[in-house]
Amino acid sequence: METTPPAPDSDLSRRRFLRRGTALAVAAAGVALTKADPLPAPAVARSAGRIAAAKRRNLFNGDCNFFFYNPELWQPEGGSYRAEAIHRYVRAIAASGVDALLVNPNTQVAWYPSRTLPHILDGYRRGDAAFARSIAAGAADLTEAQIELFTRNLVTMLDLYLDLHEGGVDWLAEAARACRAAGISPWLSYRMNATHFSLRPDSPVNAPVFRDPANRLSGRVPGAAGTTHPSWIGLNFAQPAVRAYMLEMIREGIQAYDYEGIELDWLRHPVCVEAPASPAATTALTDWTGELKALAQARRTDVPLGLRLPANLAYLRSVGLDVREMVRQGFVDFVTFSNYWQTSWETPLDVLRRELGPDVVIYGGIEDAPNWLEALAPSLTARPLGQELQLAGDNAYRSEKAASSPRVRGTRYLSASAPFLRANAAGKLALGADGVATFNFFVTDQVRVPDQRADYAALRELSDLGRLRGMTKHYAFNSATKQAKRIWDVPEQLPVSIPPGLRRSLRLPMCAEPVGRGLRLIVQVVTAREGATVPCGVSLNGGWPNHVAQATQDLLFPSGPYSRHVDEHAARNYELPVDEVRDGWNEITLHNDGAEDLRVIMVELAIVVPSSASPS
Repeated sequence: METTPPAPDSDLSRRRFLRRGTALAVAAAGVALTKADPLPAPAVARSAGRIAAAKRRNLFNGDCNFFFYNPELWQPEGGSYRAEAIHRYVRAIAASGVDALLVNPNTQVAWYPSRTLPHILDGYRRGDAAFARSIAAGAADLTEAQIELFTRNLVTMLDLYLDLHEGGVDWLAEAARACRAAGISPWLSYRMNATHFSLRPDSPVNAPVFRDPANRLSGRVPGAAGTTHPSWIGLNFAQPAVRAYMLEMIREGIQAYDYEGIELDWLRHPVCVEAPASPAATTALTDWTGELKALAQARRTDVPLGLRLPANLAYLRSVGLDVREMVRQGFVDFVTFSNYWQTSWETPLDVLRRELGPDVVIYGGIEDAPNWLEALAPSLTARPLGQELQLAGDNAYRSEKAASSPRVRGTRYLSASAPFLRANAAGKLALGADGVATFNFFVTDQVRVPDQRADYAALRELSDLGRLRGMTKHYAFNSATKQAKRIWDVPEQLPVSIPPGLRRSLRLPMCAEPVGRGLRLIVQVVTAREGATVPCGVSLNGGWPNHVAQATQDLLFPSGPYSRHVDEHAARNYELPVDEVRDGWNEITLHNDGAEDLRVIMVELAIVVPSSASPS
């Protein structure tokens, strides 16, 4: 394992981390601590981390287990899993233009061979289905059949971890080495509150401190009914023992491994303290973030510390995360704003920039679901079980029609579509994002849907707005979800019902396109099939509305095998002047000129490039 000498002794400018209470709290939780020197003041080289982050514009977040989901891609020759598979993966993303890889090393416990903290392989034996089932049984919203499938998949994956472990390979150290060999920057991205398996507090993926009810959140979901849900039962960061445990995990990553950046991923999950947060809890989390910044600077003054967050600063304050104050005090060098699973099309990055100021790098997060619009996969004859498991509980698989339809229908994946990826990135860059950060990109391959593959080559142009102009793009809007997670996502504009004689405007960030290249702009309006003949006009940025439409059941572009609209939807394509598209916010207005309500399910837009021009 790679090590770094401890930092020299120094006094903190703010209160010393939880003073003597830290060691007592963690010892009470049953966590062994290594002796560590006091941390230096976080004000040292305050802007160095921001400067280092600003050099990286194309971030790839590995999330959890990404090296291990698809061994057939990274070690097709088979056999015991080897370090070369990690190097192949990293070389592939480096060749695709990624300049920083964010590696997730944890759930509530370490998934790397930690020397001081609980590790996922503790107590696991090769092929141990009972061990894996104890984890699967803690996941919310899974059926018994899905628990069995999850168990089999997890055993396969844990055996790959065991291959490396038994071969003397520390995969977390190997990932950093692979990044340096490929010329990209290795960063760590910590899941701050993984709640996927909270139904079983004693699960091997949960921390020892989580077994004490005092260290767990109630799971209360926002709403008048006062209900609870397992995905909201997380670690309570108002408790010193919880903060101490997570600090020790992050300390080990910073001091024992050769990484150049640190991200605190609060999107998995953004539940921190009981809401609304008390001033004391909020101050404690702010101070704690300052301690982590100091810890990073003890390793090297230009190590950036960042946050992955929902784009809802008010919500974050209500759960104890005062992002403005963290930025103001120089604790945070970069922020990635994203939705939870449905990618953000309408995130107001320009407004967030004004609120946070110029002294923080802002990345636009790209998730792997374009929206919850269900689509048909004509080439498939059986519902993909991997995708069904991965999206268990989400809209596409809650619908009765999806379960009973003789035709395969489901949710599209963004990274299976280069036009989707380009459009999503272009809108964020046009609003002033300093770069983009893709998340869950590899899930497109993980679920093993026939004819669906993640397009790694499309990563190359995602951080270059100039290169994106003039390329084929597929824009969309977010769609509503009934999940409790909606509280922190950007509010959706669709679906909407427009009464007769009225209109509705939708705002979407896009990038302006070059003129004189024969580009076309197609706006597709997807409505309920009942009332599909209601006259509708579409205008862009206040221009004259177009009422001439072509009816279709085809999506603007296929995404993997999904290429057609479901039977209960109807689509109409309108062509509008492409030279009216502007950088930043664009307004698409729908005019109901009929005598019935117009029920709009989705609006998507295509920038179409002539076949003889640049690649599609």
